[in-house]
Amino acid sequence: MANADKRHVLLVDDNEATRTLINAVLQRDFVIEPALDGMDAVEKLRTNKYAAILLDLRMPDHDGFSVLDYLKSNRPDMLSCVLVVTASLTPKDMSRARSYGIADIITKPFDVESFLETVKRCARGIHGGATINVVAPMLLLFADLLKNTIC
Repeated sequence: MANADKRHVLLVDDNEATRTLINAVLQRDFVIEPALDGMDAVEKLRTNKYAAILLDLRMPDHDGFSVLDYLKSNRPDMLSCVLVVTASLTPKDMSRARSYGIADIITKPFDVESFLETVKRCARGIHGGATINVVAPMLLLFADLLKNTIC
């Protein structure tokens, strides 16, 4: 597929290894535009539209929530294109991220095939609303809460 035919994806992550991995997974189907932090992302979002935005929440200085705040105030139509890609989220952060109306949450490490399918669905405007690879940690959290309640 020629680059002119590919949809553009904004990849916002301060970790070079993560950007390299995600670029390798998506480059056949998308044009990837990297942003190294939230400020870089906001600059790109001021002038460009993306089929999907892959957003890490934990970055120094301007984190992913600052990008979500910018989108909420200035480009609310793009919030449904956001896939949060993060290593870990507290239940409070997960709830906060979902409150913006994002497409989905993907935890690192992720299954490559599931990740690619989720990005493709998001770029087509199809949002599953199910979190990838968060079931096990949520079950552990639930088990801990249950154990503390019983004991």
